[in-house]
Amino acid sequence: MAERTLVLIKPDAMVKHLAGNIITDLYTLNLKMIALKLSKVSRELAEMHYSEHKGKPFFEDLIKHLTGELHNNEKVIAIVYEGENAVQKVRDAIGKTNPDECIPWTIRGKYGKINTKTNCHETVIHASDSPENAKREIDLWFDKDEIVE
Repeated sequence: MAERTLVLIKPDAMVKHLAGNIITDLYTLNLKMIALKLSKVSRELAEMHYSEHKGKPFFEDLIKHLTGELHNNEKVIAIVYEGENAVQKVRDAIGKTNPDECIPWTIRGKYGKINTKTNCHETVIHASDSPENAKREIDLWFDKDEIVE
């Protein structure tokens, strides 16, 4: 069954000019891109996106990362992909959250790092972790008329 997933190319990837590489890597998954936009991330949007982590010790670091405060770039590329097992295919392609634990050929294995100066896991990408979260996240980032069926 076809499902949708949200991908965010994060500010750390944007300042390193990795967006094209990441989109090319995702292209090999044979999923259909049905929405794409460049977004400026407000604190409010970041807090809604990461709402399940509110109250955790790393919450503020997540917000600073996604809003671009840590990288002097508040822009992200938001993409919706659709296809068979889209969530799992993308999750497998991006690798584990900790870049040091990633298989080298995954997106985070190739482009991610742990920045000890900012205490930030520069994961370069976010992807929905379940079909349910994908729906919630897509609704946060895209209006219905921005998705091309």
